[in-house]
Amino acid sequence: MKLTYTLLLIFITSFLTAQNDAIIPVQIKEKFSNFTINDHNGNEVTLSELKGKKVMLVFIRGKVTPQVWCPICHYQYLEVLQAEKEQDLRKKLNMEIFFVLPYSMDSLENWKNAFAGSINTVEKWKNPETDENTPQGLIEWAEHCKLFFPHTFKVPDNIELDIPVLMDEKQELSKGLFLYTEEWGGTKVAQNIPTIFIIDEKRYVKFKYHSQYTNDRPDMGYITKYIEKMM
Repeated sequence: MKLTYTLLLIFITSFLTAQNDAIIPVQIKEKFSNFTINDHNGNEVTLSELKGKKVMLVFIRGKVTPQVWCPICHYQYLEVLQAEKEQDLRKKLNMEIFFVLPYSMDSLENWKNAFAGSINTVEKWKNPETDENTPQGLIEWAEHCKLFFPHTFKVPDNIELDIPVLMDEKQELSKGLFLYTEEWGGTKVAQNIPTIFIIDEKRYVKFKYHSQYTNDRPDMGYITKYIEKMM
């Protein structure tokens, strides 16, 4: 009887441990699952070890087609990078910032090399060549882009990724959060649904923005004001 009770206790403990280790979808006011993933430099990042700090996780879409990277993702990265450099956000807000790509390390160089082309695409959206025959829809799209992408970035030949990028190679984090998909935004390719989480010092979600379509992502001005209110 004692042996049976002991075995049952071991089973229950193991089950609960497995449940606690599982990455599951999370909403505001819920505790974010612990995870360990390597960043683009090969450094191991474990959420539970970032105690005492807020954490912002930016899950970017990644690819739009098998050959094309999401231009908005590159713009978003540069916007966060600029805000960090100008305002020293990580120190000011006591926060770590990570971008998340649902691909292997082998894809990183290709993603970095696509920055210049992506930013050029965004600039063309903002300033298309027009004439008297230009469709009204294209003109309206350009006006929207000027508001949505107010910054003009100059991309260096060899961009430094000063904001760490977590390489979710096996998609354990992305799939566990129900962000990973093979069809979204009108394209069929392995990608994440763009989502931003802000997690407090005790790992509880204080902010979550889950994109409904590809270009409805909050800018850093909005996010910074939100985090300052948290403080």
